[in-house]
Amino acid sequence: MKENALHSDLAAGNIKAESLMTGVAAKKIPLACVLEGLSGELPRVKFGCSKALLLLSEKHPEILRGSIDAIAALLDSENQILKWNATAIMGNLAANDTEGRVRSRLKKICGFLDGGELITANTAMAALGKMALAFPEERNRIVRRLIGVERGVFETAECRNIAIGKAILALEAFCSPENPGKPVIDFVSRQTCNSRTATAKKAKAFIAGHGRRH
Repeated sequence: MKENALHSDLAAGNIKAESLMTGVAAKKIPLACVLEGLSGELPRVKFGCSKALLLLSEKHPEILRGSIDAIAALLDSENQILKWNATAIMGNLAANDTEGRVRSRLKKICGFLDGGELITANTAMAALGKMALAFPEERNRIVRRLIGVERGVFETAECRNIAIGKAILALEAFCSPENPGKPVIDFVSRQTCNSRTATAKKAKAFIAGHGRRH
């Protein structure tokens, strides 16, 4: 399939991201064509290609190993959707990062917790949970950033409480059930009384599974 024909099909709604992902995985559609579509002017083209890459990172992460730098460039995108997808992709590719290309973006992704934008922070925390699992030597650094969300400035107190819930889920992705560490237990224990019911439930579930030594 020629590149401009593929992009035309995306623009017309004749092909979906799921089909695009399947085509790349089956080597019927060139990955380079999808990467090129990220810079397309039409939303259906760039968002369709971005979603296809996100799906690939979830189901066939090895295919994107050589494209980490190209995808990571979108972490600086002014388009929020492209940035969110790139962040999620970095998390999904962490386990396959043999050359340190995902790990080298850790500081950038941690920085997304500081802007007070809920979706950006939540997406970053999910990625950081996966990165901590892949890079054990970075876990203390990531724990400090996740716990720091408790003091973060968001648009509303409720937004902060939602973010705290996402931080707990991220911690759950990599913390040892036998010994999650006192800072983690202290942080999560405080959230068992969080005014947001869903966040309090996440905290109580975490403590039930991780707090046996404390």
